[in-house]
Amino acid sequence: MSHLHRFVLLRSVISLSALFLTTPGTSEILDQNQGDNKVVYELGEIEIVGIRERLETSARSEQTVEEFDRRLDESVVEVIERVPGVVITFGSKNEPALLLRGLPQRCILVLYDGIPLAAPYFGDVDLSELPLENLAKMKVVRGNATVLYGPNALGGVLSLVSAKPDVRPNLNVLTTVDIEGNHTARISHGARRTGLYYQLSAGLRRSNGWRLSEDFASTHNTDGSFLEDGGLREHSGFDQLSAGIKLGHEWESSELSLSASFVDADKEIPPSTSPEARARYWDFPEWKKSTAVLAGRFQPARTVDVRGNVYYHTYDNVLRSYNAPDYHELRWESTYDDYSAGLISRMAWSVSDRWKLRSSVNISVDNHSSQSDVDQPWQEYIARTSAIAVEGAWNATEAVTLQFGLGGERYDFDTARNINASGEAIVDRTKDIQALTFSGLASYVIDAHHRFIAGVSSKTRFPTMHELFSNIEQYEPSDVASIAPEEALEYSIGYTFSPLSLFSIDVSVFRYDIDNLINSPNRDVMYANIEKAIFQGIELWSSYGASAGVRADLAYTYTDASSELPGEASQRIPHVPLHTAHVDCGYAFTSGSSIMVGYTYRDKVVQYDEDQIIEIPAYALLDLSARHDFSPHIGLTIQATNLLDKNYYQEIGFERPGRNLKLGIQYSL
Repeated sequence: MSHLHRFVLLRSVISLSALFLTTPGTSEILDQNQGDNKVVYELGEIEIVGIRERLETSARSEQTVEEFDRRLDESVVEVIERVPGVVITFGSKNEPALLLRGLPQRCILVLYDGIPLAAPYFGDVDLSELPLENLAKMKVVRGNATVLYGPNALGGVLSLVSAKPDVRPNLNVLTTVDIEGNHTARISHGARRTGLYYQLSAGLRRSNGWRLSEDFASTHNTDGSFLEDGGLREHSGFDQLSAGIKLGHEWESSELSLSASFVDADKEIPPSTSPEARARYWDFPEWKKSTAVLAGRFQPARTVDVRGNVYYHTYDNVLRSYNAPDYHELRWESTYDDYSAGLISRMAWSVSDRWKLRSSVNISVDNHSSQSDVDQPWQEYIARTSAIAVEGAWNATEAVTLQFGLGGERYDFDTARNINASGEAIVDRTKDIQALTFSGLASYVIDAHHRFIAGVSSKTRFPTMHELFSNIEQYEPSDVASIAPEEALEYSIGYTFSPLSLFSIDVSVFRYDIDNLINSPNRDVMYANIEKAIFQGIELWSSYGASAGVRADLAYTYTDASSELPGEASQRIPHVPLHTAHVDCGYAFTSGSSIMVGYTYRDKVVQYDEDQIIEIPAYALLDLSARHDFSPHIGLTIQATNLLDKNYYQEIGFERPGRNLKLGIQYSL
């Protein structure tokens, strides 16, 4: 389809949508049902509300469903890219890699309704495959996370919290289509009667691929064959279906709920566009994730709140490799069949008006089963992680609050079957690990407009199964050693200035000193504790907005990240820019229309390929969106991303999308 035909199609859809949405009487009928009928599912948060809010680091950001629906965001990745300190890169597997203040995603605890989300083998999860339709809000805690979160929150926490119905029924529908014909649709609905409630959700995302910038020049391999000829990006399509359900009952002082969700996707993986990056012809014909959670709360007394979650996750995927870019001749097919099960319990006790105590217990079992090819034996790994933590808060005065937590964590490797290594080597590699963690925060509120908060904490990250067993079969047992957990001492100072109800400025200065950094010099060497690292920097974020008039949001981060090998000079951490910035600025008219301009800047970074250092250039992007709310419940958004059609990439050989135009229609009740 030509660009002219796509523009005509998009314009026709807009015209028909506007005609439908302005049908006489529609807004008058919908005005009778104004109000927010969806609330945050409190059982999905680690923090127990009601027994006084706990003290949190100032370096945290929250995004609500109303915000990411208005922006037409399609996945968790698109929502958090605007958060200060967050950097996302896409590379050889077409999966987003999250960096928070420079620390990789395996150091970031990802939670869904308070329970950890991480595929057992690599210790992370593809954030682009996590749907949005059942969420109420998303929170990012950058550093100094409370010990109540449990293990592997060394760099911070990404918490996804689902929705549940309020007094009146809710209904939210969002559908989008872009100039390439790629489309999405998501719907959620919930209602309650007396103490019973339910919340349902479903989503669809479908893409035939995305377009490269017009500035992209065709690239060839060393043998002269095409790597990428421009236009629609080779092998970049995907399909995703998702669904969720939550059933619950509330009593006067108790609540019990059962929820389940499911994602079924297949995803193509674009090959490298550069001869400097290894050519891989891969795809995911199957990517599935399911989750079941039983959650409850009980208040035996007015000052005590007890909560618990029991959960079961499954992660199943098939990765195929082909011999040639025609994707016909299969080279190998690997299969992962994983699950995680566990429980989390929390308690909060209001000892007095000044003293509050909280505690948590986390227990999980991770099982990873994999088959390297269809005719190969199945390998199996089983590991257990447990943690217990206690935290106390003291309101010394009206202006001063102190909070301190202490936690004990343990990683036990239980089983390794059909591993190509000797039993002695496996035993040496998988010795049980214990760690002690703490977190401390102090807050000083000068007045209603000024607040300081300082934090110090010690956190750990346990090695992943991939780090434990990668390449172990190539070594003699005498050369195989256990891996210690990464240890980080974190410091931060934050300041909040809120001179007006519509305006605020936040600043955070941070530093991480990390020992026992787990890494591998190249693909053929076992992982080991070979480095130390320092991550330090400054974050600045500010917002100004009113129901009508000027609106603006700013997020800026300076990050200096370096690691050091024994006896060698320090070097920059790959893919971590010194400077990143994101600005949204626009105007909301009293008529219900608004226009926003977004600007994103990311500084140059380095990438290491064996002994070669590759510099990836800086880039700046411009986005534009216009929205009109025809009533409190119906809105239409037109969005242009990468408006200037810049050609850019975050990892060598993996260019990102060029200009794209998208239309979105939203209905909420």
